[in-house]
Amino acid sequence: MRHYRCDSPEGAARIVAACLLSDGHVGIHELEALDRYGMEERLGLNRERLLAVIQQMCEDLTTTAYLNWGDTCRLDPAVIFQLAQDVKDARLRREVIALCKEGAHADGHLSEGEDMFMRVLRAAWRMPQENESPPRSREMSKLETVTAV
Repeated sequence: MRHYRCDSPEGAARIVAACLLSDGHVGIHELEALDRYGMEERLGLNRERLLAVIQQMCEDLTTTAYLNWGDTCRLDPAVIFQLAQDVKDARLRREVIALCKEGAHADGHLSEGEDMFMRVLRAAWRMPQENESPPRSREMSKLETVTAV
């Protein structure tokens, strides 16, 4: 995977992109929700640059063996932990989580992949979990393995 400077708009946007992709696709409703929620002001990145980051993310993912493909695109928890290391600033982390949540809820449904992604991301950043999630899945047992290491 390509490297972005720590706390850069692109590094933060890649995490948002990975969250949006975790249900298998990125839709116009998600992009519009991020625009309405102030993505440009929060990350210093407009929709055009986000789309470029999403494209780069997809290119990176297709050249690696990190994916666990099923019906949806889900990153291995270890890769999510790796992506999380690109954002150290506490304020930027809160913005990224807020944007992930806004994008994930844009279609009125939180998929299992989106939920798992945000739980792993919160664990990577040692942020409290929200109580809006369905029961634990197999991915959560992977998370427990990664966090135990």
